[in-house]
Amino acid sequence: MFWFELWGEPMIEEIRSTAISVTSKVFETMFFILVGIQGESGEEELPLSKSSVLFRGVIEFRGKYSGQLRLYLPSELATMMASNFMGLEEGGASESQTIDMVNELCNMVCGNLFSQLDRKAVWNLTLPRTQSISYKAMEGEIASESVIALDLIAEGFGVKLVIQLADSTSYETVEDRNAP
Repeated sequence: MFWFELWGEPMIEEIRSTAISVTSKVFETMFFILVGIQGESGEEELPLSKSSVLFRGVIEFRGKYSGQLRLYLPSELATMMASNFMGLEEGGASESQTIDMVNELCNMVCGNLFSQLDRKAVWNLTLPRTQSISYKAMEGEIASESVIALDLIAEGFGVKLVIQLADSTSYETVEDRNAP
């Protein structure tokens, strides 16, 4: 049984709307970047560039819900955000600083998301992991029916936020699916 059958559309919509709100707040307060939802309020559709190198940040969570939150950012946007976050000149962040920033971004979004959904629950978060991947690799990772995928826009770049909730009996990570 999939998680969406267990919790239903109202819970999925609550997670979706809270994720949008939390992500927007984190981007604005920590990185000075406004975030919109692609396709709403006249926002232009800006899918992640198929030729772009992406940074994929992953953090797993366990608590009232278990699963994984993934953020996909074009490398250009991630570097700009790292520079903003660290007070460097635009584009001045190194790759390792950018990876650290994406890790922290995942931590902030995930922690705020689930504390907003249930302030009394205890949440255990793993250490975030970030790596660069191709657009094609991202497509393979989100081709599951068991994810909430949000297409956002930030500074003219497409951003994807994916929340994969586990059902009550199993949980498979991206790494498990990609293992030989």
